[in-house]
Amino acid sequence: METAPRTQERRTRPTAPRRPGCRCFVLLFCYLALLAGCALNTPAIERALVAPPLPGAEGDSVAAAGYRIGCPDVLEVHVQGKPDLSGLQTVGPDGRIDLGPLGRVRVEGETASGAGLRVAEEAGVPPRAAQVRVTEYNSQQIYLVGEVAGLQRAVPYLGPETVTALLHRVGGLTPGAAVGEVHVVRSHVAEGRTPEVYHIDLQAILMHHDERTNLRLLPFDQVHVGVTREAGFARCMPPCLRPLFEACCGMRRPGR
Repeated sequence: METAPRTQERRTRPTAPRRPGCRCFVLLFCYLALLAGCALNTPAIERALVAPPLPGAEGDSVAAAGYRIGCPDVLEVHVQGKPDLSGLQTVGPDGRIDLGPLGRVRVEGETASGAGLRVAEEAGVPPRAAQVRVTEYNSQQIYLVGEVAGLQRAVPYLGPETVTALLHRVGGLTPGAAVGEVHVVRSHVAEGRTPEVYHIDLQAILMHHDERTNLRLLPFDQVHVGVTREAGFARCMPPCLRPLFEACCGMRRPGR
């Protein structure tokens, strides 16, 4: 007598419930990797801004040569053979310095070399016998806004230095700086003119030696450095995920 074939019972193990957190973590990791691959050449630009200047490169002395003296700058005056006329002098509200027996000499608006000529003329000595040097730059400032090293702040204006020279002087950029979003705002308030905005192409200046946008700064210019989308996003993330995000995006450097 034929019997019906036995059917084999399939034994299946119970599946563990899917954790939505795992899927979110995988998606987040993929997104981080994508952002890391799209990062700009910011590390190279950061290194260029903090590296020692090359021999023969523009330094503070070049900018200082074009600096215009004002109140309350502090000047070091030296007149050969006349110690009573030498020493530190603060430019007063009237734009003058006190030279004792010679009275008050106006130096406001002069460069250091121009002030030296005025002092030499008043002292009756050859031009080379009188030197003036600015020791404290107090009368004019540059305003730093955004992703610059240190706090957003005002720094002394040292003369018509370039934007890259200024950024080098203040310590460079933050890891979250958008190198393509650097602008100089020149307000022209004193002249009653419309403000001007200049785009500074750091990538072209530092990586390709193209100086066309490396603007020379004027007193009271504002230097704005934008923030990358990744850095802005990182600041909204939970603290536990922020280090991973910054590492994937190249925002965290060794030793920071």
